[in-house]
Amino acid sequence: MVMRNPLIKRIPKELKTDWRKYIVIIVFLVMMIGVISGMYVGRESMLEAIDSGKKELNLEDGSFELSKKATPELLEQIGEKYVDRIYEQFYRDESETKEQDHAHETTVRVFRSDAKVNQASFLSGRAPENVDEIAIDRMHADNVGLSIGDEIKVGNHTFEIVGLLSYVNYLTLHESNNDLMFDAFGFDVAMVTPEAFESLDARMHYNYAYQYENEPSDKIEEADMAEDFLKHLAGVVYAAGNGIEDYLPEYLRQASNFAPSDIEGDSTMTGILCYILIGVIAFIFAITISNTIEKEASVIGTLRASGYSKREMIMHYMSMPIIVTLIGALIGNILGYTAFRNVAVNLYYNSYSLPTCHLVWSNTALIKTTVIPLVLMFVINLLVIVRKMQLSPLRFLRHDLNKVKRTKARRLPRWTFLRRFRLRNLFQNLPNYVILIFGVIFIELMMCFAFGLPDSLNNYSTKAPDMMFAPYQYMLMDYRDAAGQTIDTKEATAEAFSATTLLYEKKQGGFRTGMGSGGDEAVTVYGIADDSAYIRTDVQLKKGEVCLSSAFADKFRLKDGDEITLHAEYENKTYHFKVVGRVNYDGGIAVFMPQDAYRNLFGQDANAFDGFFSRREITDINNQYIATVITQEDILKVTNQLNHSMGGLMNVFRYALIVMTAALIYLLTKIIIEKNEHSISMIKILGFENREIVSLYMIPTTIAVIVATLIGFAVGYVLMVWIFHIFMLQMDGYFVFYMKPESMILAVGYLLVGYVFVSVIDLGRIRKIPMDVALKTMD
Repeated sequence: MVMRNPLIKRIPKELKTDWRKYIVIIVFLVMMIGVISGMYVGRESMLEAIDSGKKELNLEDGSFELSKKATPELLEQIGEKYVDRIYEQFYRDESETKEQDHAHETTVRVFRSDAKVNQASFLSGRAPENVDEIAIDRMHADNVGLSIGDEIKVGNHTFEIVGLLSYVNYLTLHESNNDLMFDAFGFDVAMVTPEAFESLDARMHYNYAYQYENEPSDKIEEADMAEDFLKHLAGVVYAAGNGIEDYLPEYLRQASNFAPSDIEGDSTMTGILCYILIGVIAFIFAITISNTIEKEASVIGTLRASGYSKREMIMHYMSMPIIVTLIGALIGNILGYTAFRNVAVNLYYNSYSLPTCHLVWSNTALIKTTVIPLVLMFVINLLVIVRKMQLSPLRFLRHDLNKVKRTKARRLPRWTFLRRFRLRNLFQNLPNYVILIFGVIFIELMMCFAFGLPDSLNNYSTKAPDMMFAPYQYMLMDYRDAAGQTIDTKEATAEAFSATTLLYEKKQGGFRTGMGSGGDEAVTVYGIADDSAYIRTDVQLKKGEVCLSSAFADKFRLKDGDEITLHAEYENKTYHFKVVGRVNYDGGIAVFMPQDAYRNLFGQDANAFDGFFSRREITDINNQYIATVITQEDILKVTNQLNHSMGGLMNVFRYALIVMTAALIYLLTKIIIEKNEHSISMIKILGFENREIVSLYMIPTTIAVIVATLIGFAVGYVLMVWIFHIFMLQMDGYFVFYMKPESMILAVGYLLVGYVFVSVIDLGRIRKIPMDVALKTMD
């Protein structure tokens, strides 16, 4: 019969005796694992819903709009190449106003409820069944304050809202595919019955959705098929006396691809946050187990002298951290798959017009938030315990756990006794205060993240209108009109330019983006006029030479003399350039070259161009030739949507951070007090009152916390700038990390306020230390 290890009986007793410390550790673990797990699970649940929705809701492979309704014969001719099915998906763009508020008008794109392609997922309510019923986009309804049962006016007709939906091809509300950002406030999509649709007055858009007979194997093949199909489409359509108003392959549709691409990119931010918090956990476990061993040095020495082996002692002291971590991981994952997952999903619903999603299992969440912390805890504790257990039982009995001993006391200034005692106390606990500084650095790093990201977005929003090249930027469908004549304008401030988009591989030149795949960066290549009034290069560019935007140069640390390579996304073409200068432009990742060099490089006609910069509105170009117009309102739309999308996430993170901050400070100050229990007990025997003892021990700690906070913020801010740059490398575009002065004060103030609350608990700890502690631990 095998005898049970008597040390097992100490585990419940230890848990009961030091339950506050373990509760705090469990709370920290629960918050960390719960929040990160919830973000991963919510992300993967939403991506699964989007992917499954493409099949269940019959997403198109592309669409085209004709000038007039196609005949059955024309549709049959169109379907002769690549295409298996063609569906009518006509729509009307009407005005939408609240029944009680006609001052704010929205554009609503209305579809029929009997569509067989690009169908909708209903998040609440149902599809319209009567001519006076309508279903509208769920996100738009949330943004403008509409709900089921409300009435809205669409054109000249009044409808009752009976459903809130998400169209599979409108996951973001892009009115035009050329819009910089979707607009869930000023644009809506809706569904009405076929009878109600026919009664609307707005112009009918003869839009047709198609699906390929054979699914392309990759994006390059899909691009080739789309290009070949467009040539075929144009041939048969124009031969039939019809015209093409628009053509859009699905893989280029922003409204269906922007949201999943952005959600996939969220793993970068989640990963960075996870790595930071794993580092915090490793730090907590290291100091906690070291403190536990020092606190129980006499017990360990007695047990070792009684015959217990090092292996038995290591297993015993490993058990409690493992038990605590498992409890925290279990509760954290339960919350991650329930409450925190719902928070993450709601944040996505707050940003995009997404379908109903269901819970999915996330291996990534399990590995990063549970398996890695468990392994990390096991390894760190094992290393610390094994190292400590190399000491002899006698040294444990004497509390002699330090390898380096000071042979001579440090000489102090001739101050009063109390001031010298505090200074001596500060020197004696210097290693603990150094540990405190490292803990505070972690806290301030997270504080900088929580406050700095919204500040950075707001700062970018404020400066964004000033980053525009011109108040108006027009992109044309073609530089020639229907008659083949070059489009021109009488606007004196208009200046023609050329532009296209290429890709920059983020791993060029030995550069590594770090965590995540990162993908390729979209770069806008501008061909600008000589002596441009809008873009100043300040250098004379030769063949193969370019200037970079300041955002491009700063993001990838590029400088004059560097070589860069850009490539086309759907063609096997690469372009090599030498960097010779930069343009002070933080609004985008861009490359600038002379317009003649641009035309030669891309094989364009001598007078080809893609748009106009202008200080005033251009009114003498037919709207049918204008692809998009970018104004200050469009730039503000982008930044406002970013703030709307990110604000909720940062609020959730701040709340979680406050709890974790208090927990970490509690653990650190608890360690300092426990290491001074013997000294505190001794001066109680000497007759010092609790008030005097508090002043002797709390004042040095308070000074150390203030100094640690200031040092921690400075180091945390610098680290956050570096981490933020890595974060931006995974994203498209670039803006710098920024914190407002008041945010800096709050980042420091939150920690100090947390310390004040913890100090109240510390006062109670000091008062409860009995006098017999000094007698029990006498050498």
